[in-house]
Amino acid sequence: MGERPSGTAREDVVTQASTPVQGEFLAGRYRLDVVVDGNSNNGYSLWRGTDSLLSRDVSIELRVPGGESARSMLSAAGSAGRIQHANVVGVYDAVDEGDRAFVVREWIEGRTLTDVLRSDGPFDPYRAASLARAVADAIAAIHRTGTAHGRLDPGAVLLNDQGEITITHLELSAAVSSEQDVKAVGGLLYAALTGAWPLEASVGFQGLPEAIRVDGRLCSPRQVRAGIPSYLDALVMDLLDPGIGHITADALAQELRRYDIADPDLGPLSTLSTEPAPPRAPWKRFGIPIAGIACVLVAGLAIGTVGLPDISDSNYPLSEETSAEEGKQTLRPATATILDPQGDGTEVTGAELTIDGKPETAWQPDAYRRANFGGIKSGMGVVIDVGKAGNISEVTVSLSAPGASLQLGGATTRGSTISSYRTLGQPVRNAPIEVAFVLPRAASARFVVVWITELPRTAAGGNPYQVGVREIKVYGS
Repeated sequence: MGERPSGTAREDVVTQASTPVQGEFLAGRYRLDVVVDGNSNNGYSLWRGTDSLLSRDVSIELRVPGGESARSMLSAAGSAGRIQHANVVGVYDAVDEGDRAFVVREWIEGRTLTDVLRSDGPFDPYRAASLARAVADAIAAIHRTGTAHGRLDPGAVLLNDQGEITITHLELSAAVSSEQDVKAVGGLLYAALTGAWPLEASVGFQGLPEAIRVDGRLCSPRQVRAGIPSYLDALVMDLLDPGIGHITADALAQELRRYDIADPDLGPLSTLSTEPAPPRAPWKRFGIPIAGIACVLVAGLAIGTVGLPDISDSNYPLSEETSAEEGKQTLRPATATILDPQGDGTEVTGAELTIDGKPETAWQPDAYRRANFGGIKSGMGVVIDVGKAGNISEVTVSLSAPGASLQLGGATTRGSTISSYRTLGQPVRNAPIEVAFVLPRAASARFVVVWITELPRTAAGGNPYQVGVREIKVYGS
């Protein structure tokens, strides 16, 4: 945020006008240092200032004139003053001078979640769950005062250099329900996992791209990004589903504690306690048993993984951190060709785009009227030649859209049909955009084929089923 300006000495700046002036003191105590937001033309401004009595930085929200036009601001400040929580911005003072009114709050040094996601990218699952739990816990404290936040989005969440979270922009409107706040926590968790915002943007909020939707339906985090556990994915989608019954912010915070290794009171070993687990809330249709989470956490610590693995499948999407295991080697492809034994030869160009290292390029077959290639063929695939036979341990595939069905094959000699390749790993249905076939045991092969059996629906009308293969990477051990 930069250094705090020296401002102007108290005796140098005295103004009788209601328009705020840099260096001016309000109520003989709060110095206006730097305007952060707003302008005097609409009567609203937000300043970074100094409490000269206590020698501390403060945030000063100022409205001209005061009185009736500042009633909602002062009312919200009064409500916020009753909230006692470490993750909610503190209110120090509120003054109505008639010609202007101002609210003095705690100054928080940090960046908004919007800025963090834009510059650093999405969080790993542990960090995302930790953030959502802290926010849910803070929202629960707000709800206990009988009010709702009312404007919860990534712009209202500040993170400092230590990763500590503070909730700001408290609207505390009686017109906003607590259910909306809880849904917004789900939106924040979605944003932390994907870098996109799945809800309607609040007034004044901008900066994150809209979440991906196919035929109007929101793509789940697992469909957008690799490495997200299935149970955390289900939690997010349940929170965003209007058909799921309302839960309280407090209940959500407790649920998120199960996912949050960063919670100092709930480390991985504490989940192995002999005490009986708390009863499951009746609204849940997601989550996994606490013992399952404990096993995942302990196993994750033992092997040094960063993201939580999806224990439901043998072929789970992996984050880059999880994929970077010691001893794994990237096998540079020599060539890439299209396997289309039932085709007419018109869709076999562009295979080299799947190994060019450019995610913006892709090989793409024709569009079909039905997911099973229109019933014309059993599938199509990309064959990667790694140059010589080696021990294949993992193959990652980047697609242009979620929802395809894939299987992996391998052979020591190039085959002209899919039956020429032995199956490696388990098929993946309804695949996310990024998939990792992780083989439980390395397989000897020179040629690897990524075989597509079903296409996702990507458009309405005409020939709506199509997918592109952007990048294929092969790893050996």
